[in-house]
Amino acid sequence: MNLIRNMALPNTMGLESFAEFGCVLKCSNDVVMAQQLARERNLPFRVIGAGSNILPMPTVSGVVGVMAIERLRVVRKYAAELQLEVGAGQNWHELVLHCTERGWSGIENLALIPGTVGAAPVQNIGAYGVELGDVVDAVQVIDAAGKVFWLSRDECAFAYRRSRFQHSPEEIIIAVRLNLSTALQVNIDYPDLADYLQGHADLTPQQIAAAVIAIRSAKLPDPRVFPNVGSFFKNPIIQESQIAYFEELGLTVFHTQAGAKLSAAQLIDKCGWKEQQIGDVRCWPKQPLVLVNHGAREAAHIFEFASDVRASVAKAFAVQLETEPSILS
Repeated sequence: MNLIRNMALPNTMGLESFAEFGCVLKCSNDVVMAQQLARERNLPFRVIGAGSNILPMPTVSGVVGVMAIERLRVVRKYAAELQLEVGAGQNWHELVLHCTERGWSGIENLALIPGTVGAAPVQNIGAYGVELGDVVDAVQVIDAAGKVFWLSRDECAFAYRRSRFQHSPEEIIIAVRLNLSTALQVNIDYPDLADYLQGHADLTPQQIAAAVIAIRSAKLPDPRVFPNVGSFFKNPIIQESQIAYFEELGLTVFHTQAGAKLSAAQLIDKCGWKEQQIGDVRCWPKQPLVLVNHGAREAAHIFEFASDVRASVAKAFAVQLETEPSILS
């Protein structure tokens, strides 16, 4: 493992960004070595995956490691239960395809989400009624002292787009253990998915994943063609006492395990942002939650656009939108 000065950092927003020092982490020893080198230079140490949920600054200080640990093995199988251990550097969508092709159920609703396995627990990724925290058994990390240990699902403190890892950046995720099933446990209650699969019986994990891929592909831009980080804003959670008020305003309220939520896309659309473009940044016409970069080289342009969107939603509905991607500086 070698440190590379001014290493270009991967990111799906199409931004130019360089780490003061960068490296590729292919095993746990690489992580420990990078931590040591950063300490010796009195520099901060951060780890990223594919860069699908970050907004990096033009210059990122310290040492940045790009996670590339690959591991994929069944660690336990009993009756219809299956436990899979996956390295943090594995591509998430490829993992979903790997599992669904084998009839393993549990993560099919999370198909086509960009990024790596190691990044998934940080945001507790979710889609179509399923969250990663629903199927996680444990997460393996390396702490700042180089100690390797497992954290149980409860210790990960999963919540809507949240986990302990957002507040403990010194814990570097190197592997994830998932509880899957060879007996299909269908979760197709989410409206878009239910409508798409209406009339289908005896569904397989592969068919559900294919439906999710078709739905997402129809409304979300391919970041390889139109640089983006997926959903830029979180769906806001509201109090039960606010439901009637927002429904009177013509807003859709949907209920989840995390509580009652508004559609951030609907809020943005009602404020007139659909298809709006300022400079090189715009809302995607088919899904205004997604901000697309048409040539901006620096994150500042993305921030300005997002700030304008948030301000207009706050003025119209007194709702504060939270952003999903993290800032890397």
